Amino acid sequence: MGNCCGGAASNDNNINRNKARREQAWMTTGTVSLRDSKLKELPSRVWAVGSAAKTLDATNNRLTDLPPLISTLSNLQRLILATNQLSALPVQISALTSLKVLVLDSNRLVNLPEEIVLKLSKNKFSAIPDELGACSALEEIDFADNYLQVLPESLGSLTRLKVLAADQNRIAAVPPAIFKGCTSLHTLTLHENPITIEAMEATEGYEQLERRRRSKFDKQIANRVLLGSAGLDEGIDRNVKLA
Repeated sequence: MGNCCGGAASNDNNINRNKARREQAWMTTGTVSLRDSKLKELPSRVWAVGSAAKTLDATNNRLTDLPPLISTLSNLQRLILATNQLSALPVQISALTSLKVLVLDSNRLVNLPEEIVLKLSKNKFSAIPDELGACSALEEIDFADNYLQVLPESLGSLTRLKVLAADQNRIAAVPPAIFKGCTSLHTLTLHENPITIEAMEATEGYEQLERRRRSKFDKQIANRVLLGSAGLDEGIDRNVKLA
């Protein structure tokens, strides 16, 4: 007859070995993957990875907060927390000076500290903090599907910004400072906003964005990149005039 206690102990040993292998893989690859794990909080073993962590992906869980211990992942470059229940971020996130990508789609955020590369679509933002203009490493911002009425002039300080997506908001104008100051910007999308193409074209500096946008489009054509049926996206909805 088998030993049930021995069987349980063996099963526990197997679980512990699997955990150890998983944690070793995190250390070796630098990627901590916890997607679709039904987590309400990040497990303590994550922090043991420390400076070896380059990517933390906890997409599609039930996280309600990000602990201050996030600062122990000092070399983190990609923090992906989409589809959770976060309502705020800790100030300790400012310690992640190597962070290049921060993905926070589909959470419950209403404000944020002064941090790095942002995907914040489908949240509850009514304003973008001016402090975001000090995040000089930003290359992409996605604030689609929020409650924004304006884009702050401070974004014009982001000389490395290439993509600014603010579709499905309430924006009626773009500050000239963004067109003139964001010298790397080539993609600005404002679909499903009250802004008109006429207002965009009349804004000082718009022609600079238009030149960069067309240059990117021409390069894609030259490199035979598949563009889809939309072709050159103007980034804004034109009113259809009925005959």
